[in-house]
Order: sequence, then C-alpha cells, then structure tokens
Amino acid sequence: MTAPATTRHTQATRSAILEAAVQLFVELRSDGFSVQDVADRAGLAHRTVYRYFPTRDVLLDATAQHIGARIAELPFSDVSTVEEWIGALGAHLARTEAQFEVFRSIIVATLASDDPRLFGQRHDRDAHLSEVFRRQFPRLDEGDTRRTFAALRLFTSSTSYIILRLRFRLSPAEATETIRNAASLVVEEAGRRDRAAGE
Repeated sequence: MTAPATTRHTQATRSAILEAAVQLFVELRSDGFSVQDVADRAGLAHRTVYRYFPTRDVLLDATAQHIGARIAELPFSDVSTVEEWIGALGAHLARTEAQFEVFRSIIVATLASDDPRLFGQRHDRDAHLSEVFRRQFPRLDEGDTRRTFAALRLFTSSTSYIILRLRFRLSPAEATETIRNAASLVVEEAGRRDRAAGE
C-alpha cells in the first residue's frame, strides 16, 4: 500500500473502533463495555484495538472525545454576543431534535457515569462562550459571572432540551421557545446587575 492508502486505512480502522465504542456506550448507557466487546462490534481482533488504543482507559478517553465532537454545539462557535448565542439556539436545538435518540442516550449514560472524562470535554467548547459572556458583562464579579454563565449554559444545552421534551412533554417548538425565554431572562438580569455594578 502507498503511504496515503495506508493512512486512509489507519484512519478508517480507528474510526470504526471509535464508532463501535460509541454505539456500545449509547446502547448500554454506560461505559461498562470491554475492549473485546468493541473489537467484536467493529469486526476486528482485540489485538487490533490495542494497537490503536493501548489500554482500555486510552480507548475510553478517545471515546469521550469522539462523543464530545459528535455533540459539539457548532452553531455557537462563531457568536460574538450573548444575543447571537440565543439567536443560534434554533439551529442547535433542531440538530438535537434530529438526533434525539443519540443525544438522549449519551446524556443518560453521561449522567449515570462516574467517569469525569465524559464531562470534561465541554470545557474546551465553553471557553469561547465564556469569553463572549465576560466581554458583554465585564462589571460582574467573578462569582456572579461563573454562576450566571453556568445557568445560561445549562438553559441552552441539549440536556435541558431533552428534559423539556421528555419530562414535560413539550413539542420541539415549545421546548425551543421555553429555552429561549429562560436564556433571555438570565441575560436581561445579568445586564441589569452589570449596569448596577457600573453605577
């Protein structure tokens, strides 16, 4: 095989292993699968999986990153104001609705897991939104900024959307509108506190 063909084969094998791990994670709603389970699902020998991921922990780390990339909140990556962030909610939540079962399974498994790696992937994606928030409300103290940003991230997340759809039986349009309203109220209150801090 030529170098590019070998690289493509290597990438395809790595992707097949990660997809098998994600499928098991979603089906089991936990990370309680073995390397052999992943190998069987991918149609590979377990030695092949170990060639790409030398330990189960390395495989779980890569699986968490793969899941994180799959559910990354892409509509938020280019926003420069909190209002743009709220405006981008429609596209984000429509994407969540289109992959509802995948998101639901990932959220359930993540919340049920004690593995902090499954939660840590969001921090990198939050860095941009955190900076946008801090720029818009520069006079809020550090504690207020952290708490308010955390509330806004929670309200605008796929997790909140899934809960509204399942627990409260809201339609996609109702859940989206509820999230937009909650986010707008948080932003309005943050603006009020920011202005008061500047007076």
